[in-house]
Amino acid sequence: MNIIKRYPIVVTLILFFFAIQIFPLSFEGKNKTTYLARFVLTLSYYPQKIVYEVTEGITYLWSNYIDLVKAKEENKKLKLLVKKLRNERFQLWEVKLQNERLKKLLEFKETLPYKTLTSNVIAGSPSLLRSQTVIIDRGEKDGIMEGMPVVNQDGIVGRVFLVGKKSAEILLITDPISAVDAYIHRTRARGIVKGTGNGCVMEYIENESDVSTGDKVVTSGKDGFFPKGVTIGTVIDVEIKSGLIKAYIDPDADLNSLEEVLVILKTPENTVFNE
Repeated sequence: MNIIKRYPIVVTLILFFFAIQIFPLSFEGKNKTTYLARFVLTLSYYPQKIVYEVTEGITYLWSNYIDLVKAKEENKKLKLLVKKLRNERFQLWEVKLQNERLKKLLEFKETLPYKTLTSNVIAGSPSLLRSQTVIIDRGEKDGIMEGMPVVNQDGIVGRVFLVGKKSAEILLITDPISAVDAYIHRTRARGIVKGTGNGCVMEYIENESDVSTGDKVVTSGKDGFFPKGVTIGTVIDVEIKSGLIKAYIDPDADLNSLEEVLVILKTPENTVFNE
């Protein structure tokens, strides 16, 4: 009784469907279907049709929901796969670039008459007072000494400024306290290449020397630090005032994206740093 009181509509529908299912059985064996049987059959069409449509709708929605869940899972997996492939492609590209750099570095290393040590640049300047320096992963334990020249396959990078046990600070040639004795490769005109903070300038060039934009500037080997004939950079502008010649230089080595360098294991003849 409690069920009938609590769910009267449900109970009524169940009894109705039960009735319309067994009612036509009472007419089996007769030649004609009675008017009442046809009425019951017609009447039962609508609830049966509703039940069918609702059941089909629920089945369709459930099927779509399952497909949607699967699609989302597949989409998530595909995104992860694409991300993984992109990372692998990026890593392969980085390895390719590194191999190309190391190959050029090795070829350049074989042209030098001195022993060298390959080092990785691991950090930028640690000091607020010196912005034009980098840190390498080689130090005193590897035989590094202050004043040793540092190069890469493109040319002069700088020189060792400070040495720790396992690392060293490199003063770049663009630092204002850096100075390199050099000459114009084409005319052999000598001068001193100093850092300007974002480039270099060649000063104290002999009067009436022939200097033009595009000229290559190389080390002279007379400053006690750098070996002779290593590329410094290219003249991008020439200034002449009161007979004094200044040649502004763009370093050939890309000092903003250094990754591997060579430390030339040459004991500096000059132990006095520019101050």
